[in-house]
Amino acid sequence: YLMRRKLPVLSTKEEIVMSVLWNVDKPLTALEVSKEDDRLNLSTVKQVLQKLLKKKYVEIAGIVHSGTSIARNYNFLISAEEYAADQLQAMRLTTFSFSTLNFVNHLIKQEESDAILKEMDEIIKSKKKEGK
Repeated sequence: YLMRRKLPVLSTKEEIVMSVLWNVDKPLTALEVSKEDDRLNLSTVKQVLQKLLKKKYVEIAGIVHSGTSIARNYNFLISAEEYAADQLQAMRLTTFSFSTLNFVNHLIKQEESDAILKEMDEIIKSKKKEGK
């Protein structure tokens, strides 16, 4: 069976803003986001954050004093892992020859395979327990 892609597609700029939020891993103002990546300016970040709010990728985490003004703090709602899994799912839906097992095999070759294999083993054991 095939699962449908569940997340709205992101533009390049939206992905950059999300990457900043994922990497910093704490709520940031638009100004703080713009200072984290040279490819972003404040005006672009403000527009992108509005789009990400509508797509439900981010939320307003609070209001903070930023110098003499008040600014919104933004936090991610969709984790980097959820987004990557959705991207993988999109590949599976659009690429007939895409193999999840081959993908995992390539991932293990590139990363520290012992740690990944251990994590995968824990996930598999957990899923088997849920199924009983």
